[in-house]
Amino acid sequence: MDQKTLIKKAAARAALSPGNVISGALAVAASAALWNPLPLILWGLGSAGWVSFASTAERFHKVIMVEEQQSAAAKAVADRGALLQKVQALLGEPPVSFWVGRRLLPDYITVYRRLSDIRDRVAKVFAERTEMEEGTKAAVLDQLDYMLGTYLQFVRERIGYLQILASIRPGGPDMAPEAAPLAQPPQPPPLPVAPMPNRYQRAGRVQLRPVEDPPAVQPPNVDQRLAEIDDKVKRLKDLAAQEPATAKTREWHIGILEKQRELLLDCQKRDQCVVAQLGAFADVFEVILGRVSAAQFSATEIASYMGNVVEQIEETERFVASLRPSVDQLMGGVDPDLARWSATTG
Repeated sequence: MDQKTLIKKAAARAALSPGNVISGALAVAASAALWNPLPLILWGLGSAGWVSFASTAERFHKVIMVEEQQSAAAKAVADRGALLQKVQALLGEPPVSFWVGRRLLPDYITVYRRLSDIRDRVAKVFAERTEMEEGTKAAVLDQLDYMLGTYLQFVRERIGYLQILASIRPGGPDMAPEAAPLAQPPQPPPLPVAPMPNRYQRAGRVQLRPVEDPPAVQPPNVDQRLAEIDDKVKRLKDLAAQEPATAKTREWHIGILEKQRELLLDCQKRDQCVVAQLGAFADVFEVILGRVSAAQFSATEIASYMGNVVEQIEETERFVASLRPSVDQLMGGVDPDLARWSATTG
């Protein structure tokens, strides 16, 4: 907070203090009862002097700084709690919940709780370090809170990206010839009737083989989608050679697929960057806890290390934000021509 803003807040606090407000009310009542403005004038002069003094008093500045820090911390906790609920909701939706349950994706919520626990342990160590400056303690804890929120944001980016890959099929609809409609829909085969257990099974001498779970399906990745696009491009080229009259349309379609390929490669870079950053959070928090728990440590060294970590995270945030339009285009279509093509062929 700059000095000018601090002075304004201190002046407003002094003007609205109970003593100033009550004395002002009494001055108004006395002036009305005596039909004399002197009490109100005297209160105005005294109030102006009080506000002027309080606006520059260091004691008031410290109180305001503490209140601002507490307010900012409470807001950060509330925002992080709301973001945590959103991430938990995303992780609970299929197919992401299936991947997490089969350990095909990291348990991001468990990792987050571990990071939050480390942050609380660092705060406990700081409470016992009376020789450390309060400003340095607050700065380190603020940076840890920032990293906790950023971790949840990266998880949301990661899960949203996987959901996109799972829900779309780049390259448009399949170009395979449609099968002729059947006169009647095929009937599913009858369910097998479980035989009655024989006397050996009833006696427990023979154990029934447990039903195995269906094989786990890996989360989709860009390589799969790129392979699909390459396959469709090859088929389009073959069709263009077989049907020269459609060559121009096939070339236009191939151009759309190539643009989707570029978008997918951009998204792949973004996802790789997010995954790498998510993997580093746990180690960073462990290093910070180890340094502040040491018998002797340098507050300057910790602050410098935290500054470098935050700078790296901010750089990742900027990189992810720069590639976010690619994800938006991948979800909404490459351009109006692609949208029209999807509408006519879907």
